[in-house]
Amino acid sequence: MKVILYLITFFTIFFSCQKEVSVELDTDPPTNTAAVYTLSGSPNACTVATPAGYYASGTALSGTNTVSIQVNITAGGTYSISTNTVNGYKFSASGTFTATGIQTVILVGSGTPVAAQTDAFTPTSGTSGCSFNITVTTPAPAVYTLSGAPNACTVATVSGAYAINTTLVSGNTVSVQVNVTTIGTYTLSTNTVGGMTFSKSGSFSTTGIQTVILNGTGTPTTAGSNVFTVDAAGCTFTVPVTGPAVYTLSGAPGACTVATVNGTYATGTPLSASNTVTVQVDVITIGSYTLSTNSVGGMTFSKSGSFSTTGVQTVILNGTGTPTTSGSNILTAGTGGCTFTVPVTGPAVYTLSGAPGACTVATVNGTYTVGTPLSASNTVTVQVNVSAIGAYTITTTTGGMIFSKSGIFSTTGIQTVTLNGAGTPTTGGVNTFTVGAAGCTFIVTVTAPPVAASIYSCKIDGVFTSFTDRAEADITDDFFLPPLPYLYLDGYTAPPDGSEIPEFQIFIIMNDNTPVTTGTYNVDGILLPDGYRIEIDYKLPNPDQSVTIWNTSSTIFPPPNPPFTIIVTSVTSTRVKGTFSGTVTNTLQGGTINKIITEGVFDLPIL
Repeated sequence: MKVILYLITFFTIFFSCQKEVSVELDTDPPTNTAAVYTLSGSPNACTVATPAGYYASGTALSGTNTVSIQVNITAGGTYSISTNTVNGYKFSASGTFTATGIQTVILVGSGTPVAAQTDAFTPTSGTSGCSFNITVTTPAPAVYTLSGAPNACTVATVSGAYAINTTLVSGNTVSVQVNVTTIGTYTLSTNTVGGMTFSKSGSFSTTGIQTVILNGTGTPTTAGSNVFTVDAAGCTFTVPVTGPAVYTLSGAPGACTVATVNGTYATGTPLSASNTVTVQVDVITIGSYTLSTNSVGGMTFSKSGSFSTTGVQTVILNGTGTPTTSGSNILTAGTGGCTFTVPVTGPAVYTLSGAPGACTVATVNGTYTVGTPLSASNTVTVQVNVSAIGAYTITTTTGGMIFSKSGIFSTTGIQTVTLNGAGTPTTGGVNTFTVGAAGCTFIVTVTAPPVAASIYSCKIDGVFTSFTDRAEADITDDFFLPPLPYLYLDGYTAPPDGSEIPEFQIFIIMNDNTPVTTGTYNVDGILLPDGYRIEIDYKLPNPDQSVTIWNTSSTIFPPPNPPFTIIVTSVTSTRVKGTFSGTVTNTLQGGTINKIITEGVFDLPIL
């Protein structure tokens, strides 16, 4: 509650007059302000510390495990009080104090005591606190009676379904009632009846009438009413177990009255979830069942379950296996049961239209490029003349590509088959495929991959110049026999027109005549252990059509030639890439005039 006090105070000020002032006092604590308080008894034993609940080793604490302590509040607000963790458990509380003075706080326990002993706890608020003790006992057996003992349990709720040969799961439980007179540990267990047992262990932390849920284990072996006794001379309850169902197959011992065969069946094609057969049964006694056929032609049909009602009903048998025998396959459901027929198609008989020459109808779809994998759009349609229905597989492969299709011909006569392409073309030009042994042929034309544009340019004294006309790279020097490895780049600024055209050449030659690989090359590398020689020639026509060669190269003689650096970033069987920069000098003027090469780059096809 918010209380506002108005105080009328008169002050004498220097002007010899009086001023009336109103002062508002707010006694509510600000929102989220921490309370100011002390724990009664701090720093010694708590003045009032009242434990509640059952404390036993190995028994987890619950909401009933509390300790009441006393606090003295001088300013309201939020608080949080917690003890240290001792022997596996602790106590804590938090909230808001809305009034001042002495109050009681209930600390709630959490955790599980580990050992039977007396534990000292110190609840603190900030750095100060008081202390209290909790005694943990060794769990003692509870004292209780089963409601209804020694007769039928007063309350016994059986949950879950029970059938012969069906293992119990977590839902198979029985609830019984007990009257606890002394708290402590307990183990409730039944005798084993018909392959089943029900049990539960735990601790009673309060006295009085309570419910215990017993968990079932085992696999029922005996149909009918199974009577269990909880504890020696305890109360009893009954679990009904359904046994094997009693039923007849409609139509037995002849053809099944109702037999619906679903799915398609072909030799060599494994059965799937769609391959089922529906039969009819007349259930006389409910219970579990397993209905299976004999194995015929590589196939079996079966189903297991439970009948929960009597009378005429249908069962869907699931097929497994792979058909091996074409024609009518007769199967019998159950021992001495009814029969049904599954028609299985054998390998189809057909000819490819146009065989042994070009396929009469062959439609090639999609685009085909060397090095580009085929996709769903790459198909070829061919024509067949089917004389006997059944399963088929048509396949053909050439030049890294394969076209194929498997399926079942369900009708005879002329029809088309779309072959699906896969693989990656390796051979450009015309690729001829033959479909089937001595079958018909079709052609797939594969184009070569597009060639990337040549790049060969730089700035010469700050002016961009491109040498992409007739630009190329070479990695073998054919002047020698056999040819020696090197790297040679060449290009012009324009097409030939009968006059001299500016040309830029770069040479890299390894001293040991090994191939040039990625790396950095400059004019100073000739004397290195894995040395090399470079040369740069910039041929620039003069107005009189004479040519000045601007050059630099590796040399072992002083003075050194102008610096130049080539960085090869990639070398493949088809292209070379990199950068270059440096200085070239006018060879006719004795090296006194230079040109500065910057931002050089090359990406060229290899001859």
